[in-house]
Amino acid sequence: MENRLPASWFAADVVTVARELIGRTLRVAGAACAIILETEAYGGPDDPASHAAFRPGGRAALMAAEAGHIYVYAAYGVYPCFNIVTGPVGEASAVLLRSVRLAGSPKTISGPGRTSRALGISLADHGRQTPDERFSISADRLPCIITQTPRIGIARAVEVPWRFVGQLLAGGDG
Repeated sequence: MENRLPASWFAADVVTVARELIGRTLRVAGAACAIILETEAYGGPDDPASHAAFRPGGRAALMAAEAGHIYVYAAYGVYPCFNIVTGPVGEASAVLLRSVRLAGSPKTISGPGRTSRALGISLADHGRQTPDERFSISADRLPCIITQTPRIGIARAVEVPWRFVGQLLAGGDG
């Protein structure tokens, strides 16, 4: 994938990045390529559902790092969940990948833990950056219809419409 997003692209508003990632291809070296179909945005300390609000230390501290960093946490202490840090340094925010379609396949992987495992992502990837030799995301975007909904699978700020779900248009199969 030669036409890839630079780390600076992620230095935008978390909601904008979450929406604009839909339809792009994530490459994970040594594992898979996948079309991003579902994301959720998580803001900083003012977003009650964000780790930056209720778990600001440890791994979650990376959410305030330079945009493009990879934040991986373990849901329920077991399932790796892949996030990309957004916005300016010092303002914690990240986009969670919730669903992808494996490139060249009709198979859709849903759920952040399943998505990470299908792409070979583990806690060891925490702190990496995109792009690097392991991760990159295409600058090109497949045509799709994007629906914006409230976030799911959380207990706080469930009404916030920061979840984006893409449906690829005909011919947009990667």
